[in-house]
Amino acid sequence: MVDPAGRPLGGVTAVAALGTPARHLASVGSTMDEAAAWAADGAPHGALVVAEHQRGGRGRHGRVWDAPLGQSLLFTVVLRPDLPPDRVGLVPLAAGLAVAEAAEAFGIPAEVKWPNDVRVGGRKLAGVLAETTWSRDRACVLLGVGLNVAQDAFPPPLDATATSLRLETGQPVPRLAPLRPLLDRLGALLGLAEAAPVALVAAVESRLEGIDGAVEVRDPASGALVAAGRVLGLSPSGALRLLTAGGERAVYAGEVTLSTP
Repeated sequence: MVDPAGRPLGGVTAVAALGTPARHLASVGSTMDEAAAWAADGAPHGALVVAEHQRGGRGRHGRVWDAPLGQSLLFTVVLRPDLPPDRVGLVPLAAGLAVAEAAEAFGIPAEVKWPNDVRVGGRKLAGVLAETTWSRDRACVLLGVGLNVAQDAFPPPLDATATSLRLETGQPVPRLAPLRPLLDRLGALLGLAEAAPVALVAAVESRLEGIDGAVEVRDPASGALVAAGRVLGLSPSGALRLLTAGGERAVYAGEVTLSTP
């Protein structure tokens, strides 16, 4: 395994490859639902569900992930990480970082928007959804990723807020091209979360959108303001650290927007 700079991490064993066994499906209601049923039936760590099309893909807070046929990389991977409860929140951040690094391989400077979006120039390139269950103090995380790949245009109002690998590179990109390097990097980052969480947090912070800037965090259901302040970084558990008018505060959930001057 290597650290974020590519150096070997001594004493850390090799990470089992993610993506095996795999189920490749033409169309599903949701890869999350397929993976949940598989996990309940004993799917091992790394089991993967990939679909060409989702009829009811899920985003965060009950939203729908709109993905036309053959345009996006859509998958859910079953993860059974060796992490304590207070560190499981690092899993979606590791996934966001893995997606951002996969985009960088195509020459795209992507950022991680806390807690689990990946954006380019303020436009959403990918979303991550993590759902966790527990059994005997061991987490099972269903990690879903939707990455816009082949779209050459988006309908309104998404045209103002979304982007794709195709739009950013100006070149056709095979839909499955990012999958293997993304999974490989995710596996390495999960190993980092287990062995050196401080290093993982630092790596995510290096790509964190809005770092040192003013943001507002709102409740996604009500729109009520949860907190406002300057982004200091992330806590060891993955919470957003803000410097507010009342001092430093850790925020564990919410929708982040850049504050207007």
